[in-house]
Amino acid sequence: MTESYRMAAPERFVAWMTSHEHVDRTHGHVYRYHSRSDSHSVALCGFVMDDLLDVCPVLAEHARRGVVAYGINLSFQFPSGKVKNLDLAIGTQTQIPLDSGEPVGRVAELTTLRLAMEAKSVMTEHKKSQPRVFDELSSSHEIVHQGGQDTIAAGITVINIADRFVSPLRQTGPELHWTIHKQPVVAESMVRHLRGLPIRDHEGEVGFDAYATVVISCDNQGPASVWSGAPAPQPGDRDHYQTFLERLAAAYVTRFS
Repeated sequence: MTESYRMAAPERFVAWMTSHEHVDRTHGHVYRYHSRSDSHSVALCGFVMDDLLDVCPVLAEHARRGVVAYGINLSFQFPSGKVKNLDLAIGTQTQIPLDSGEPVGRVAELTTLRLAMEAKSVMTEHKKSQPRVFDELSSSHEIVHQGGQDTIAAGITVINIADRFVSPLRQTGPELHWTIHKQPVVAESMVRHLRGLPIRDHEGEVGFDAYATVVISCDNQGPASVWSGAPAPQPGDRDHYQTFLERLAAAYVTRFS
């Protein structure tokens, strides 16, 4: 967090995946990603938090002064009484966290919510997962904005464009079973499908305040890499990661500076 230069979250995420090991104790396989583990989501959310501090000086100053803190996989109760687990949450709390030497304090609970981010990943079974991922993302910004129209709702989805993938849930023995993907067709279909998610420009409207799709190539055995060409969002697109950061920073300054 204190480096003068740091790769953005997508690059840091694939570097993390490349070195990450999830050991299958039944068959002895080693994976970079496992759908029943939240370690990949935790890592991504931490990297996004770092980027937000870099691009938004107002947020960084609030964090330095202890005005705001953040949580990952944080359970938050909205004014309606509904409780939701938030992948990444930024807000205020009654007790300022102890100084850990980090630019922002990490906490287990928040009193008020300023920003909430939903993080999804689609590594395999792209077509099958389209309705579920879309619905879960849609539900996320709806719940957040029902709790407060000034709360910033963000969403990010990592989509795999590798043409084959070792799914941990399909392994039955010592020999690896590969799932073959029709690429880039299925990744492009998912990117296009998620572009149907509304992104709002003003409070009172429906949609995310910022949303990003990140495309990576990961077969779950070798190194992972960011896929920057088509069908990945391009610079200037509303679902590009840099646009996502810029929108979040602008929304935070407008509502909470």
